[in-house]
Amino acid sequence: MRKTIELKRVVVTGLGMITSLGLDVQSTWEAMIAGKSGIDQITQWGDLEEIKEKYKLSDDFPLIAGEVKQFDIKEIVKQRKHGFTREDLKQIKYMDAFIQYSYAATLEAIADANVNLDDGEVDPYRVGVIIGSGLGGPKTWENEYSRFLKGKRVSPFLIPRLIPNLAAGNVSISFKAKGANACLATACASGAHAIGEAFQRIQLGKEDAFACGGTEAAITPLTIAGFHALKALSSSYQTPQSASRPFDINRNGFVMADGSGILILEDLDHAKARGAKIYAELIGFAMTGDASHITDPDMDGAIRCVKLALEDAQIKPEDVDLINPHATSTPKGDINEATALKEVFGAGKERPFITANKSQLGHSLGAVGGIETVSSVLSLYHNQIPPILNLEQVDPECEGLNYVMGQTKAVDVNIVLSNSFGFGGTNATLIFRKYE
Repeated sequence: MRKTIELKRVVVTGLGMITSLGLDVQSTWEAMIAGKSGIDQITQWGDLEEIKEKYKLSDDFPLIAGEVKQFDIKEIVKQRKHGFTREDLKQIKYMDAFIQYSYAATLEAIADANVNLDDGEVDPYRVGVIIGSGLGGPKTWENEYSRFLKGKRVSPFLIPRLIPNLAAGNVSISFKAKGANACLATACASGAHAIGEAFQRIQLGKEDAFACGGTEAAITPLTIAGFHALKALSSSYQTPQSASRPFDINRNGFVMADGSGILILEDLDHAKARGAKIYAELIGFAMTGDASHITDPDMDGAIRCVKLALEDAQIKPEDVDLINPHATSTPKGDINEATALKEVFGAGKERPFITANKSQLGHSLGAVGGIETVSSVLSLYHNQIPPILNLEQVDPECEGLNYVMGQTKAVDVNIVLSNSFGFGGTNATLIFRKYE
């Protein structure tokens, strides 16, 4: 006789963010609802004219990004880590920036959820960590390869700094979380897939709680050169802040960004037993493959992903109040997604509202699913929808959807859907609703 499994309800009890607009959830969210942009000229490379000369860059090479600014991991650990020690400071010394970002965001999320694995309230064997990253540590790659070419000694921490799973690994080690410890590297869907995998494991009773999301630190000359060669990046703009313009007729590519978004997911009964604050309930997840092309999106994959997530959540399209789409600001990508959304939700309707966080934060690749999921949960919790910046004239092929333009919209949001799509034709859709 087959065993019948009763699926657990899964809720969000903690949030953490590192973005181009702030080093925590509050500062990022306040800047987003104020309609600010975190995109500007790149500062971490030094003199940009010297960089252009050094690498023989073309005049249209994009020298803008959504950088994480004034980030000091040592100070963050001292402020946020409960009972931090010298070993904690020693551990972070050997982290690439993508690991540091997820570590800092996890510290915030754990504090927000008021979880302490040392006090016996939470069983560390039933707490997992799944953090996605699209590229891992390209900064470490480039720095150490440069040293290697000069005949200098390569760091023994080269590999632990750059492999993508060390974001999850460091969090698991630091907090003694002994449940599942994994990384999903599915390009720009990595963070969303990580959250979806954690969700399903809690539903099945494999773990009681997870720290999950995505992280990325890929603003390097070689990485940007690679995306520029694909003609994926915005390279024609009046100001850096105006470069990312999802669904606008004059968009011409995305803007690279760094950051991390981490959520604490818990079994509802587990969260209630310890008196946790609950932000939202995660009710649906789906992932599909286009099976079409490595870089060009296919509409069928997006449509099926959204429909499967709605089916998993046991809701109808008309139940959705807000969509946080992938919306990268690429010419074909935005048309593809807008058309897919109209196919599922219909055109010319008041709801769902459509936002697009990349217009403010840039596109942080594997981190974006985590960051935009945190933003989606905040929209549910606060009944506020950040605006799409730079959407001055909607592309005729994207018309028919209710875009939030100009300024933040204050409106009841009960169900929100978030999309993340990645190279290789990989798709993810997550659905949250207000907790009742």
